[in-house]
Amino acid sequence: MYKELFQFLMKNKKWWLIPPVIVIVIFGILVTFTTASPVSAFIYMLL
Repeated sequence: MYKELFQFLMKNKKWWLIPPVIVIVIFGILVTFTTASPVSAFIYMLL
């Protein structure tokens, strides 16, 4: 899925979409870790 997205961005010259996509992916990872693990206390302290 990520490979197809990257190929789409390369083909259509949509370089400006890369930073928002990265932010959304990082946010999704943070939400996943903070809701389902004891790591949430450490992530909370970092933010």
